[in-house]
Amino acid sequence: MCPVLHLRLFGAPIDLHAYSLFAALAAAAGAVSALVILRRERLGYLRSLLLLAAMATGFFLGARLWNWAVNPGNYAGGLTPFSFRLAGFSLYGGIAGAFAALFAMSFVFRRGLWPLLDTFVLPTAAAFALARVGCFLNGCCGGRLTQGWLGVRFPHESVEPVLTIQTLPFFGNVDVDLDLPQYPTQLMELVLALLGLAPALWLYFRGKVPAGVPFLVYGIWFTAMRWGVLYFRALTYPEYVVHIIYPLIYAVLIVCGIVLLIQKLCPFYTSTIYKASQVQKLNNNNQSQ
Repeated sequence: MCPVLHLRLFGAPIDLHAYSLFAALAAAAGAVSALVILRRERLGYLRSLLLLAAMATGFFLGARLWNWAVNPGNYAGGLTPFSFRLAGFSLYGGIAGAFAALFAMSFVFRRGLWPLLDTFVLPTAAAFALARVGCFLNGCCGGRLTQGWLGVRFPHESVEPVLTIQTLPFFGNVDVDLDLPQYPTQLMELVLALLGLAPALWLYFRGKVPAGVPFLVYGIWFTAMRWGVLYFRALTYPEYVVHIIYPLIYAVLIVCGIVLLIQKLCPFYTSTIYKASQVQKLNNNNQSQ
């Protein structure tokens, strides 16, 4: 882990904070890849930039406001709901905010919602993966303490005090060696997010499924991944948020995603099979004549 990257540019030393650097790289990668794919969907650069600006605003507002709602203890210090600090964000609040912005802009631009959602699968996954690299190097967003083989030792100052409270409550108010292995949940999420990207991209670029299918496939996978990793993470949220609110949100999203996926695929494949049977029937008639 390396919270601060010590680099040299033209002989001059430069210190960069890993979290901020990879947050910027994540935003850049997401924006550039989105512009390229939106161009493929024949959306002009000006409209694409307006769409990205609206979604970025929605993401940060949603992520901060949702974090404020589910993690009020995070705001007992200097952090405020409308602070510009790169801290105090909850991913699914951001996703909800970005989705609301995309939904609104699809009406403004008179574009289909599902094709637009498909275009953001790759940019979202790329941005998420890079952001998780920054979290890992910074030592934040880590997992619970563990003595298992998956444990990773983070820098002493990067281990969040909540780990002691959540996983070693029996120690009470005593000094504890926080230099203990943690689950590298940042890397777990990074790897699993990229694994689910392959089938979604194959469906998107193959172009033989209804619009929205790549988005739904990846959305179901991503949400299931987040649900699975949830129980390895060390979170400052109240217990009811971790054990009730988030599992309920994930379950609803997965079920709704599966229902929508079935609604899209069943008519599509029924129509495909019917057309194939009609072609075969026509060929048989031609051969018989």
